[in-house]
Parts: sequence; C-alpha cells; structure tokens
Amino acid sequence: MTFIITLISLVIERFFYWGHLRYWRWFTKYQRWLSTSRIGNWPPVLQLIVCILPLLLVVGLLNCLLAGWLYGILKLIFGVVIVVYCFGPHNIWVQVYACINELHKGDMPLAMEHADTAFKVGTFEQMQKFHQTFVRAIFVAMHERVFAVVFWFVLLGPVGAVLYRAITLMSHESPLNTTQLAAKIRLWLDWISVRVFTFIFALGGHFTEVFKRWKQTVFKGPETNEAMLTECGVAALDVMDGELIPEEGVAEKEAIKLLDRVLIMGLVILAILVLLEPVY
Repeated sequence: MTFIITLISLVIERFFYWGHLRYWRWFTKYQRWLSTSRIGNWPPVLQLIVCILPLLLVVGLLNCLLAGWLYGILKLIFGVVIVVYCFGPHNIWVQVYACINELHKGDMPLAMEHADTAFKVGTFEQMQKFHQTFVRAIFVAMHERVFAVVFWFVLLGPVGAVLYRAITLMSHESPLNTTQLAAKIRLWLDWISVRVFTFIFALGGHFTEVFKRWKQTVFKGPETNEAMLTECGVAALDVMDGELIPEEGVAEKEAIKLLDRVLIMGLVILAILVLLEPVY
C-alpha cells in the first residue's frame, strides 16, 4: 500500500495543482495559542514535543483505525490525503515552469521576480548568476517540498510525512521558542534523505560526475546537505560550459526533467523493495 499511496500522491502533485488547499496557517495559530499559555515558558525541547506530539498521535491513531475498513481503501485514501497535504506547500512544477515561460518570452525582470517570490533566490544584475542560483534552488526545493516528505512517509507512514512538514514549518518560523531547535532537527532529518536523493541523481543523470561528488560528502555532517544537493544536481545535468550554465530557461527545464526521472526511479526502487519484502 505504501507504493500505491506514493505513486498516486506523486501523480497528483505532478499533474494537478492543489497548493491552494494546503492551508497550514492553523498550525501557526496553534503554536501562537501554545505560546500564550504556560507552555510558552517551558524549555524549547518540551515546547516542540507538546506542539508536535498531539498531531502525530492523531494521525497515527486514524491510520490504525482505518486499516480494517473497506479492505484498506479508507486507509489508502487517508494516506494519499496526508502525503499530498504535506507536500509543498506550493507546487514546484507550476512555479518553475511559470519562470521558464517568462524566460522564453525574454521578460527577465518578471522571471527573476517570480523566481525570487517562489524560491527566495534574490535579484541579480548578471543573468548568469541568476541562472546558477535558480537551478540550484530548484534542487533544494524539490527535496524539501516533495522527496523528503515521500522519504519519511515510506519509513514511518503518514506520521513521518506530518513530522517532516511540521518540523520544516517550525524551522522557518514559529511563535514558540523552537525555531533554532527545529532547524537542527530538520538538518538531521534531511541528512539521510539528501544522500538517498542525490544518489538517485547519479542513476538519472551523469553517473560518474555525480558519484564522484557524492562520495566526497556522503559521510560529512548535516551542514553539507544543501551543498550536496546543489553540486550533485548540477553535475547530473551535464550542461555546464566550463563554469557557465545555459540561459533562457534551458538549464532549468533540464533540471525539472532530471527530477522527473529521479522520482520515477525512486518509485521503481520502492516497488522493488516492496516486492522483495516477503523474502525477508
């Protein structure tokens, strides 16, 4: 069922736009309510546990209760809803292709504005610097918005998807005194998923170049996560002309194509693991 839920969720995210339904402001309001209570004076570790644990318990309980209903169909639907809800919050394909369309039209200022709004890449006077930053931001965003959610769902079920999204949101901003702690936890949550993600880059792109960089950073600490994503991603594209990246949206389009292949390969690997599971 894990494979089916993952497949359906990725198809929905890839070909449909549900970003407007992913409403997470309730989570911020919930944290704000906790911060105004006695809990707001507790140590950050306890604040984070009290904030996240009830969500995980509710999701885990519902997942268990639905397992025996309608031959597991309700559990499947619940899993898909949770995973799709934990993606994003914005659809990366929609945002990247919107920027690529502007680049094809030659509207560089608007493309740069859209990219900055969606991926926080900043603004640049030199277009080459913009393209290099934008391409790297696509790899980081794909991991945070999609792959890491799938990874923790595969390991821990719906609870894992909710855990990762909640920690990520708290690491960006939290009314509680937990932002730094959540950021550290997120780095460690990302540590293993980044290494799996970038290894699949080698299978979907330039294997030799990616694997060379992968070996150099695989055992380093979580502070290397982002650099590993960007370096392996660019190496997998194999579109660099020396130190230059193709402009006019070419590199960005190739990055999305690569990531599509990587996700498909991830599904194939997951399917093989599911088929081999009875053997053990």
